[in-house]
Amino acid sequence: PSPTLYLNNLNDHVNKEELRTQLYALFTTHGKIIDIVASKTQKMRGQAFLVFADLAAATAAMRACEGMIFYDKPLV
Repeated sequence: PSPTLYLNNLNDHVNKEELRTQLYALFTTHGKIIDIVASKTQKMRGQAFLVFADLAAATAAMRACEGMIFYDKPLV
């Protein structure tokens, strides 16, 4: 287990800063977020990493948001 969540299947047509802001707004309800890494390179397109302050928050966020529709695509 890790306090870092890996998100996949993100809509790659969304602006990087807007994506970071919206991910923060969605996941901050589950715990303190230390960092969000979302890159727009060809290899990292549609993926992001969320670093939580503790493992319990990351686990709660993962369970609550798995499959949730985010910008017309289900979160993985």
